[in-house]
Amino acid sequence: GQKRFEELHQLYDIYHDYPGLNNIKTINDKAGLEPVPVQKEILDIISFSIDWYEKTGGSVNIALGPVLSIWHEYRDEGLADPDRARIPDMELLKAAYEKSDIDKIIVDEDNGTVFLAEEGMKLDMGAVAKGYSTEMVAQELIDQGYDSFAISGGGNVRVVGTPKDGKRPKWSIGIQDPDGNEFIPDRDLLDLAYVSDASVVTSGDYQRYYVVDDKRMHHLIDPTTLMPAGYYRAVTVITQDSGEADFLSSTLFLLPYDKSL
Repeated sequence: GQKRFEELHQLYDIYHDYPGLNNIKTINDKAGLEPVPVQKEILDIISFSIDWYEKTGGSVNIALGPVLSIWHEYRDEGLADPDRARIPDMELLKAAYEKSDIDKIIVDEDNGTVFLAEEGMKLDMGAVAKGYSTEMVAQELIDQGYDSFAISGGGNVRVVGTPKDGKRPKWSIGIQDPDGNEFIPDRDLLDLAYVSDASVVTSGDYQRYYVVDDKRMHHLIDPTTLMPAGYYRAVTVITQDSGEADFLSSTLFLLPYDKSL
């Protein structure tokens, strides 16, 4: 399982090149230039993300990379030097947003290629890759005959079957208190979810963020404002498929309550 996670991490990585491997970064590097031949895992996650974008009214856009990479850069700067932490200029964000049209992602299943049709486009799989990978590993373990296990992939928990200790009918998954102590995750629980054959996935503002003028700038960017979404501290989704749960927790986090509901 661990080895498979490492392979998937490399495929979905947007920051690093790996010898002999075309990954999401390769696709981004060739934006506007040429289609990139990629493995099925990449074709599948992109098709999955476009499909769910359309099903959910388009909050989580894997083509929002140009905007998200600006926020990532400012977050790195703000963490390195908190006194100089700042918010990106709105004109800069708007110009980046012009390059985030999801309809310009051309997936050619027959030839096994992905092409970003405009120079400057960038994919970012942050809202879906961990859950999608977790689900893939879970399915592969099920195919190998495992019938009782839990996988924790950083905010994405996938459980299969029931615990084999003979005492518990369900797995108990802690849901972290967003106001709790990040360094002692088990101590600050809001609640426990008791589940079997399910995923418990949380999107929250309390793990990846930096602070500007006492305000927390987290990593979940609202595509309508291009700013960190301000509706919730955390949203947890419980459903079977971990990829769907990850995509949905991000989507719900970015929508006002009436639409999330």
